[in-house]
Amino acid sequence: MTIQDFSTREGELVDSAAVALLAEAVSIPSVSGEERRLAERLREIAAGFGAESFLDDVGNAHAIVGSGARTVVLLSHLDTVPGEVPFEHGETHIRGRGAVDAKGPLIAMLVAALTSRDLGLRVHWIGVVEEEALSSRGAEHVRETVPVPDAVLVGEPSGSSTVTVGYKGMVQLDVRCEVTRTHTATPELKSSETLIAALARLLDVFSTRGNANFADVGMVVKNGNFEPFSSRCSLSFRTPPHTSPEELRHQVAAILGEHVAVTLRYEVPPVVVPRSSPCVRALSRAIAIEGRKPRYSLKTGTSDMNTLSRTWTVPMATYGPGDPYQNHTDGEHIAIAEYLAGVRILRTALRELDNSLLEVKP
Repeated sequence: MTIQDFSTREGELVDSAAVALLAEAVSIPSVSGEERRLAERLREIAAGFGAESFLDDVGNAHAIVGSGARTVVLLSHLDTVPGEVPFEHGETHIRGRGAVDAKGPLIAMLVAALTSRDLGLRVHWIGVVEEEALSSRGAEHVRETVPVPDAVLVGEPSGSSTVTVGYKGMVQLDVRCEVTRTHTATPELKSSETLIAALARLLDVFSTRGNANFADVGMVVKNGNFEPFSSRCSLSFRTPPHTSPEELRHQVAAILGEHVAVTLRYEVPPVVVPRSSPCVRALSRAIAIEGRKPRYSLKTGTSDMNTLSRTWTVPMATYGPGDPYQNHTDGEHIAIAEYLAGVRILRTALRELDNSLLEVKP
């Protein structure tokens, strides 16, 4: 499919073209670390519609529309988790890995950006790499290299009538237990038994059940290797506001005991934005204009809103079409009507931002 195949009407992408663009994006595999083909294609499409477009040093795709004095960043991720989901473009839905997380929001934002050149805003769309990886490399690069904008909308599936106003943080700890090597038939202490017993104590305090409530700490044990003399695993914690990573590490170390070493590998802070935020208000108004009742969500995972909020203290919110319960599932799909509603709501939200907070005052 060529750029010209995405037909336009008076400079705007018609619905059929917007759907074709999403279908093409879903059909292109882009597991974390392998996003280049999709990034290049979206850069090419954006350039074909007159946007300033480029790939940055880590492979993020950028498209800039408009030249206003105020900038709104629309940021979502190019990558998906591994796992094949057969691609299908039906009459009512598009199926495939990433259809919901997060190519639906990603492409809805791109379409909204490309069709908002009449606003008094500079709209900067960014498709970032490696959001599904631990380091969030793409968003970290954006945070460090892109000038701080006036507002940010992050693209993640929330459902077309829902604004996500908060995410838990994440703390990843690496734990290791090593003992003196002896014959395995001797009664001396073994690292595998020691670490397993220590983890059992930890699970009495923390578990995935903690993710049932936004205010609780949840934990998952990952990447374990249990041998008689050297054992290790990782602990991934989802943390609510006011949780200190270092205090959590000390608490975990005390529970695991003296034979287990605990190191802090990675952390990203939780983030909660008020409903009075200009971005939340703009999205809420846009949802209402669409004839729906706005809803609000606090999520127990993390997103690039967490990453950007490390140093960007501007209005933010997260939004995107798609059923979040489809994330990472074997039948991942997005309803076409849901996606198109998301496009319309994002366009209207940009207009609301242009007409209110982001209006340049004389």
